[in-house]
Amino acid sequence: MASRWILMTYFLKISLNILVIGTLFFACTSSRSTTSDSEYEESETSESASVDSEISDSESALISRLSDTYSANNNDIPEEFARIKKETEVEVDLTKGYRIQVYSGQDVFEADTIASRFRAWSDTTIVGYQAETYTFFKTPYYRVHVGDFHDRDKALEFSKLVKRLFRDAWVVYDTVDPYLVPADTVRIRFQ
Repeated sequence: MASRWILMTYFLKISLNILVIGTLFFACTSSRSTTSDSEYEESETSESASVDSEISDSESALISRLSDTYSANNNDIPEEFARIKKETEVEVDLTKGYRIQVYSGQDVFEADTIASRFRAWSDTTIVGYQAETYTFFKTPYYRVHVGDFHDRDKALEFSKLVKRLFRDAWVVYDTVDPYLVPADTVRIRFQ
């Protein structure tokens, strides 16, 4: 009896599958008769022409209404505004600046002596700025530079004071310590 029951369920499943496939096949088939290509193209053209004329009238009315509502303006830029250029920010390197060179020679002892002499002189003579001294070797000479300035004019002003003791002093482009650069408002002068 059990085998009969299994056989009957198996037969029922197969029948149900065939029925579903047949229904799908029948639903997907068309009842329209087949026509030749030329007849189909003629009928499609006449249908689309009538639809196009109906749509084009309503579309043109809609487009006209929308163009009144949302108009596009192409305004010309006045010439004086066209000449204005965008300002670009220039990044300033704060380690570049000027120093005053007071010695350049081959004698290291002389370079150290001049550096000490300048420090002693500036401590007792100059007010408003305490200039650092830098002694270094750059082939083939030892050099002594003093001060740190971003502005060449400020360095020239300071070099006029330094030239009273060191007549050969002159302004040179150098790497400076930004923390030792005097403020723009500082007045450097004799005591």
